[in-house]
Amino acid sequence: MKTRYLPAVLSAMLLFAAAHAQTGGGLPTLPRVPGTPTLTDDPTSTHFTFIAAGDNRPAGPNDSQPDTLGQILTDAKQFSPSFMLWSGDTIAGFRVVGKKMPTDQLSTQYEEFFKITANAGAPIFNSPGNHEMDSLEKSDTGTVETPDADMQRLYLKMMQFPANAPPYGAFNYGNSRFIAVDTEEIPTILTLRSQGKLVPGLQLDPGFVSQTQMQLLANDLEANKNKAHIFVFMHHPIKPARRGSRLNKLNADQLEKLFAKYPNVSFVIAAHEHLYYNASGNALNPPPRTDPTSGGPVYLVSGGAGAPLDNCPGSASKNCSATHHYLVFEVNGNTVNVKVVTLSPTATKNTD
Repeated sequence: MKTRYLPAVLSAMLLFAAAHAQTGGGLPTLPRVPGTPTLTDDPTSTHFTFIAAGDNRPAGPNDSQPDTLGQILTDAKQFSPSFMLWSGDTIAGFRVVGKKMPTDQLSTQYEEFFKITANAGAPIFNSPGNHEMDSLEKSDTGTVETPDADMQRLYLKMMQFPANAPPYGAFNYGNSRFIAVDTEEIPTILTLRSQGKLVPGLQLDPGFVSQTQMQLLANDLEANKNKAHIFVFMHHPIKPARRGSRLNKLNADQLEKLFAKYPNVSFVIAAHEHLYYNASGNALNPPPRTDPTSGGPVYLVSGGAGAPLDNCPGSASKNCSATHHYLVFEVNGNTVNVKVVTLSPTATKNTD
């Protein structure tokens, strides 16, 4: 790691102090995507529907948002969702280290996303992805993707987070708790991480969750053991279709162990891979889940909101779908049902 991360580490410590003071040790309240409606909690509600999706980002920084994003938001209205969970990569993003921060270009990308999501008719909550939070840096071995403090500051500004708030948080709705994990934090210079996925000419960042965030998350889970369900959404998956796409191994192992301790942690939803993958079953649609349930949560990857699609590995033919899609969650008392809604290929525009 470069010493340029040191100011970011100090900044993260200040964010932790602010978040800790605001929540008494738990997670701060997660703001909605600007321009989408305000969410009003109904603590008595035990029957409601929400949508989950992620990775709508354009193929390149000069491309427009794919038509798939608008199609999902329009199509999902038939289910009258109370809100939507988004697992990051909302923009094409990226800055190049050593060059001037392209603030105007990136701001325009965010504004285009906000213009489209304003038509969703429901609040949207996002957990950031590598395209919002990382930069590209040339090295002797090629181009390396790394978390970037300037990108994170712009994300917090554009997403209208409160002053000194971190880019993660949580909210309540009905009998459930919803937690956004930031898997794109800046590691310290002493942090050892697994290697990121290699694509032609580029080494992707493996993601990182700080021990500060990990402790706040643990505190939050402990404080919400009375909730019927806890849903976690994040960008880097703990259980991806392809091993190389996994969140930094140390963090992934820690989170999996932590979530397994709480039988009301129901589903963990990620993106990063541009496909759908049910890591906890042998079919596309998970069976109905009734909480509390031992054995850990159901792990799903939903990264088909418009980004150029990946291919499913040959070992995952029944529980993987390389299609543009979104997920419909129906909470009914202690039971949760999930349905994968696949979009017609002829009705989408792939910008790859």
